[in-house]
Amino acid sequence: MIVGVDIGGTKIAAAVFAQGDGGRLRMASPTRVVPTPATASGTAVVRAVAELVSGFGDADAVTAVGVGTAGVVGSDGAIASSTDAIAGWAGLPLRAALEDAVGIEVSVLNDVHAAAVAEAAQGAGAGSRDVLMVTVGTGIGGAVVFDEILRRGETGTAGSLGHVEVSMRDALADRRCPCGGRGHVEAVASGPAMEQTYLERTGARRGLRDIAEAAAHGDAVAVEVIEEGARLLGRALASANALLDVGTIAIGGGVAEIGERYLGAVAESYRDAAMPGPARARIVAAALGVDATLTGAAITAAQR
Repeated sequence: MIVGVDIGGTKIAAAVFAQGDGGRLRMASPTRVVPTPATASGTAVVRAVAELVSGFGDADAVTAVGVGTAGVVGSDGAIASSTDAIAGWAGLPLRAALEDAVGIEVSVLNDVHAAAVAEAAQGAGAGSRDVLMVTVGTGIGGAVVFDEILRRGETGTAGSLGHVEVSMRDALADRRCPCGGRGHVEAVASGPAMEQTYLERTGARRGLRDIAEAAAHGDAVAVEVIEEGARLLGRALASANALLDVGTIAIGGGVAEIGERYLGAVAESYRDAAMPGPARARIVAAALGVDATLTGAAITAAQR
C-alpha cells in the first residue's frame, strides 16, 4: 500500500492507495484531513504528516509515501522556495525529514506537478502522451507531462504558467504578480485577481463564487470580469503551447468550477490566439478534483 499526502497552507490530507484493475492506483481508505500547523514551523508540519501516516495502521503494510506540497520542490526533495503561507517551509529538506520520521521511502513533488501526474495517467489526460495541467485558484499553476513522464525542469519550476506574460489594457497591465513581476497572467486571471477587477469596476467587494452567481443572473460586469479573465488565460495558454505543442490541456482549480461560461471562453480565446497545429489541442476540465494531488503523489511513489 502507498500513502498519498497533500500538504497545503491550510490543511493536510492523506489517504491509502492500492493497486486496482489494470494496474491503476485506487483510493483504499477514507481521506484523513488535519489543519496545517502553518504558523508553527516546517518541523511541526513534518510531525503532522508522520502522525497521519502512522494512523493508517500497520506500518509494515505501507511500502512508500508520496507527497504533493505547496512550494517549489528541488530534485533532492527539499523545498527550494515558497511563499510565507507555511512558516520555515523554504529550505526545508522535506523528503529527508519525512523519511527519518516515518522510516520508509518518501517521494516529494510540487502539488500541481502531482495533480498533473494523476490527470495524465488516470484523469482528463488519460490516452494523451503529452498533457499541460493548469490549476486556476488563488494563484495559477501548471505542469507538463511529455511522453507520459512529468517534466519538472532544471529547478523544479517547469510548467509555471501563471508567470507567462500576456498583453492587456493599461488598467490591468500595472497589476503586480505575487512573484513581484508585472504583466503575468496570474495577476489578472486568478481568483483574487478577478475579485479585484470586479471591485475596481463596481466598488463592491465580492468573492468569486458570488461574482459567478451574479454572472449567472445577468450581472453584466460579473460576466465581463469572468470572461475577461478566461480570455487572458486562453491567450497565455496559446503562448505556452506554441512552445510545448501538447495534445491535451486540462484545467482544474476552484475557478474552473464556474463551469462552461468560463471554460468555453478560455477555449475560444485559446483557439483565436494559437498556432494552427497547437490550436487542435483538447481543452478539458480536470477530472479528479480534490483527489488529484493525493493520487499523483501516490502514483509517483509507486513508480519510484
